[in-house]
Amino acid sequence: MPSIQDVADQINARLDQINTYTNNTAQNTADIHTVNTQIHAELQQANNRLFQIEHTMATGFANVSQGIHALLTVQLAALDLLDHNRKQNDNIICELVNGNELLCKIMRKLGTQVELSHAALESALRVEGIVERVNPGEAADYDRNLDLHIKIEECCPDEPDRPEPCPRVCDSPDYDPRITLDFKWQPLPTPQRPKPEG
Repeated sequence: MPSIQDVADQINARLDQINTYTNNTAQNTADIHTVNTQIHAELQQANNRLFQIEHTMATGFANVSQGIHALLTVQLAALDLLDHNRKQNDNIICELVNGNELLCKIMRKLGTQVELSHAALESALRVEGIVERVNPGEAADYDRNLDLHIKIEECCPDEPDRPEPCPRVCDSPDYDPRITLDFKWQPLPTPQRPKPEG
């Protein structure tokens, strides 16, 4: 049978073992607490970085949307200018068609006038030749009378013939911009690094 001393030694050995285990558990708990603190700090830092990324992306999307709006406004103004250019081209085509019609009418009238002038000249020369041979005195009197009429015309000319009416005036488009380019786009400021929480 073991003695009381042996039992006490066994109990002391067990208590020393329990004490060692308790110290080891306390040390492990302190190590776990340190690791948890480090993990919490790293998670907080990652959270701050994610918040910064989110803020930067939100600012970037806002800048991109404003830039797209500015581009659309410029494109609408360009379309408006192109439409005005198209109207001006229509006006130029109208003027060219009118000029072509006028030239065609003038050419026809000139052709007819040349034919009539040739026929009248031949007839006048024939009549003049006959009259001068038959009535030379009257022919000389006619020449003097013609000189007198020329001088009167130089002094007091008759009213000139009225010109033929011109074609209708083509519409000349005035530029009236439908788009006002009054936007003042500026990029948003660079996002600041957020303050860490806690």
